[in-house]
Amino acid sequence: MNIHQFSAGFQLGDAISQEMLEIKRLLAKEGYSGKIYAENVLSSDRKFAEKISKLNIKPNDVIVYHHSIHSKVLEFLLPFPNKKILIYHNVTPENFFEPYDLRFSYLLRKGREDLEIIRDHFQHSFAVSNFNLSELKQLGFKQAKLFPLHLNFQKWDHQHIESKNKTFIFPSFLFVGRIAPNKCQDDLIRFARTWKSINGNQFSLRMLGFCNPDQQSYLDELNFMISQLDLQNEVKIIPYVDETMVKKIYLESNLFLSMSEHEGFCVPLMEAMHFQLPVVAFSAGAVPETLGDSGLLFQNKDFETLVPLIGEIFKDSDYRNTMIYHQNLHLNSYLKSTSILPLLEVIKS
Repeated sequence: MNIHQFSAGFQLGDAISQEMLEIKRLLAKEGYSGKIYAENVLSSDRKFAEKISKLNIKPNDVIVYHHSIHSKVLEFLLPFPNKKILIYHNVTPENFFEPYDLRFSYLLRKGREDLEIIRDHFQHSFAVSNFNLSELKQLGFKQAKLFPLHLNFQKWDHQHIESKNKTFIFPSFLFVGRIAPNKCQDDLIRFARTWKSINGNQFSLRMLGFCNPDQQSYLDELNFMISQLDLQNEVKIIPYVDETMVKKIYLESNLFLSMSEHEGFCVPLMEAMHFQLPVVAFSAGAVPETLGDSGLLFQNKDFETLVPLIGEIFKDSDYRNTMIYHQNLHLNSYLKSTSILPLLEVIKS
């Protein structure tokens, strides 16, 4: 028996792609083989995933489909009589993208419609957060279960991270995530403007992430804002490069700030905890669930109020250390809660 995984696209560094790699690794430890397939695979990632056209499936093989957007993958899989398992990562609401990318907005709308097809043709379903699970149950996925994301921090050598006591020459804010309207990098720039007006220019804000070429107009909008608000020296947008660069930027930063308004989980929040960064995030989607009782959540994007609240994290070392302590507890608890067993149970059933 092979256990093959499928998704709309595969890109190393993407949360779903990392999840598929980790599931494949854990299944291999249990004696199961299988490949990763996607409709869109970068040429540089072909050693990790193959295009669905190369699929060779046998009668006893199991299909594990990671859903987040409409693609040809679902249509391709439906005719196969094999056991089918859904892992739901959430579909971003289409309205975020309508001003920038109508095609992508259409794919998101169809992605939500696909869930009804999946419900009627898949034998088992999982969601990577309770936030996602509640959506499935509202759509009639009566037997859906929670299957927490498997986070692999072994890809980073964590030496010097836990014991590192960062010295603050000046605040260095970081956000990691796709350059996309739902991530609200424009609000990060507005925050930077307010921070500069109150505290001066001794700070930096870096936004690290891949931008879909079809959404270049949003990136252009961000660059225009940076220029118009005179933030060229303080705010930088860095295209995603590789894990080595991600680690370097995490280590150079001293606070993780998220303005995102839709998340099905938000892996970078956990990555920031791993790198001992205090996490401050807008309360939306699965973010409160992912943070648990750690980090600092805010309900309103009132930057005049938020700036001094964040300022206390830099001024009060005890407050900062307490935040990091609770984040460490939460991260350790989460990592212990993840298991491949729920997936194995339905594979063997």
